[in-house]
Amino acid sequence: MKWPLPYPEVYWYTLKSPKVMKLDEDLVFDVVIIGGGMAGLMCAQRIKRYNKNVRVAIIESSVCGGGASGKSSGFITPDSELELTDLVEAHGEVEGKRIWEFAKSGVESIRKTIEQRSLNCDYSVQDSLYIANTFEDYKDIAKEWAIQKKLGYDAWLYRRETLGRVIGSADYQGAVRSKGTFGIISFLYCQELKESLIRDGIPIYEHTPVLELSAPYIRTNDYTIEAEKIIICTDRFLPKFHMAKDEVYHAQTFLAVSAPLPRETIQRIFPGGPMMVWDSDLIYQYYRMVEGNRLLIGASSLIYTYARQKKTLSKKIVKKMYSYLEKKFPDIPLKLDYFWPGLIGVSKDFLPIIGMDPVMKNVYFTGAGAGLPWAAALGEYTADKIFNGRSDFDKVFSYKRKFPIGHSAQVVLSKPLSFALSHGIKKYI
Repeated sequence: MKWPLPYPEVYWYTLKSPKVMKLDEDLVFDVVIIGGGMAGLMCAQRIKRYNKNVRVAIIESSVCGGGASGKSSGFITPDSELELTDLVEAHGEVEGKRIWEFAKSGVESIRKTIEQRSLNCDYSVQDSLYIANTFEDYKDIAKEWAIQKKLGYDAWLYRRETLGRVIGSADYQGAVRSKGTFGIISFLYCQELKESLIRDGIPIYEHTPVLELSAPYIRTNDYTIEAEKIIICTDRFLPKFHMAKDEVYHAQTFLAVSAPLPRETIQRIFPGGPMMVWDSDLIYQYYRMVEGNRLLIGASSLIYTYARQKKTLSKKIVKKMYSYLEKKFPDIPLKLDYFWPGLIGVSKDFLPIIGMDPVMKNVYFTGAGAGLPWAAALGEYTADKIFNGRSDFDKVFSYKRKFPIGHSAQVVLSKPLSFALSHGIKKYI
């Protein structure tokens, strides 16, 4: 292999050592949230705003941000696995826009939390650039631009001949640019928000895995918690709690960060200023600048995206990343320093999952929020549901909704294949 292998470690973890508090006694709370990622933390923050006297706690099996939330690329944009076009084609213009606004509310909630709590998480305002690899893909890009403009959003369309203003590559066919987005280091966000919530009086117990859930009781390694209401915010791990077992799976991607880049190199890659970029491939590549003047890149392949087991270091994906960067930016030498996998929870139509346990009263769950803004909005929605009776997205996000491949077919095809086929239907059928 002609390219050096990066170090297999989550780069974000090298930037902060968490201070951990474990559960060390039996306790009683009004509300317990299981899961200290984006959804769980935002849910706790929202609950406390409803009633400062509510006794709410979070328990987390690892550390806050130790799962999908903290390993992510930190793209804070409503476009994650779904473009606005996807939502409009599936639900119509009115409903599609309403769902899109739900994701955008997560963007603004994260922004507001950073500003109000002064979170140190490498907050960087960066426009989004959805970019076409082929001329056929450019048609889809132009369609996305048209629907954004039609529904009242600010968006700019670049053709191949004008794209050089914003991206230093001649190997793309066009792009649509959106404003109002930004990047963060999500692990730092989760840890900083954790510390801020603790100062607000919310106890957060890390390294406290749930061994048994039998509402109103939660049993951990050595202690038991009793709670009037329990909220499960564990993303792809919902099936471990026997929630949405058929409806939630994972998609595996890989991230890497480069060695620090000279300023002139960054300007050559982003002549119009740093942006958050993702391309038009079904299993797409994406990149942006992060702290330390490093380029972050994400990629995967069909082999790994739906694999049952996590792959820590894949030489094939490392090679794919280097090859991609060399093709797009042939005169810019880049060395990847760190590399790690990330598994996000997904449903078969990429919309999130919410529900209430049919047997255990007052047990709520949410997951498959593919994208940090979706997860943030889901956490707040669940708090709104419990304390304000909110229900406007119950049907849209219900785990009982109709999916491209139903239960009977999934039993025959297997779960990985069912999810792979469901996600490929729009592209190929």
